[in-house]
Amino acid sequence: MNALIDNFKFEPDGDTTLTDALCSYIKEQITFGRIKGGQKVPSIEEIAEATGLSFHKSRKVIERLANEGYVRSRPHVGTVVRSRGKNVLLGRVLVALPDIDACRYYPTQLINIIRRELTEFGYAMSVVFFPINANGSITRLKSELIRAVDLVIALRATPKVQQCLVESGVKHIFAFGDKPTVEGDSPWIGFSAEKALAQFADHCVKVGVKRVTQVRFPGGEMLDAKPALASKGIGSSWITVPHSETGRGTFDGIMHSSYEMFHAMPRDRIPDLMLFWNAFVAQGALMAFLHRGIRVPEDVKMVSLSDTGFGPIYVKPLTRFESDPIAAGEKISNFALAVLAKGRLPPIPVISPQYVFGATFPF
Repeated sequence: MNALIDNFKFEPDGDTTLTDALCSYIKEQITFGRIKGGQKVPSIEEIAEATGLSFHKSRKVIERLANEGYVRSRPHVGTVVRSRGKNVLLGRVLVALPDIDACRYYPTQLINIIRRELTEFGYAMSVVFFPINANGSITRLKSELIRAVDLVIALRATPKVQQCLVESGVKHIFAFGDKPTVEGDSPWIGFSAEKALAQFADHCVKVGVKRVTQVRFPGGEMLDAKPALASKGIGSSWITVPHSETGRGTFDGIMHSSYEMFHAMPRDRIPDLMLFWNAFVAQGALMAFLHRGIRVPEDVKMVSLSDTGFGPIYVKPLTRFESDPIAAGEKISNFALAVLAKGRLPPIPVISPQYVFGATFPF
């Protein structure tokens, strides 16, 4: 099996690490059947010796292959390729997420559930990150797509990523992100907030809110409370938090841009209720308000989208829209398995968030 490592060549491209490249190489050999089911893969010691990777990083390579369903550990034998009868793997699924710089967004529960269901049925699953602002290079995504991919589950796919997926020719699912901007017949998993928005509008009526200001960060928006509010006679308007030099590409930057904007906003322009469609914008605004002595919710009421429930929100006291990642993961994986089976397209699932009241900042 040392011959496998001897044939591995790493050409740095600025985006891919040696660890990532080696994982992709071994997975490619498995997917195309160049390493058969039951065969041993290189040991941690062999990987370290042949590539120069540290023992820790070499172990991470094996752990990642195991987590993604490519290999398993056998007592007294070592790490071997998983077998599925005559097939090593039925196929490969790629989950595309916002870039690695935004690792706090990584929806661990959702991903683990999808991986568990897919690997149980013989599919390999891997994860690739793309730039959240859609302006950076998507070389890494393209490099993954040219390998044997049967289906892509894209979370919050930007228009540029959508175009890349369509051009690749693979089937794909858009889940919980910007609505599709590229024409195609691939299914898109819907995200419906009608019930939660109706509950929000009813509550605005009960507490006497006459107007709601919705706050967003530049980019695609998938939700808008205006119709639900208008049905109750409540007006609404939009505020866009502009990019700053520190607000490009990372969630820390988004939060900082929001802090700058709301720390400088005159008191007489601060509305009674603000609805944030980005949890990190909400966090930056909350920090700015509290720093200025503006009370929440006495002086300004705040409601936030909790990144559709898949990323952490660090301001849990806020009242928020939040979906269950466990239930969503099961719906996505079941739908993906049905699509992969090449049967009739099943009903496309719809994920609905809940309107959750904050404990410290109820509204």
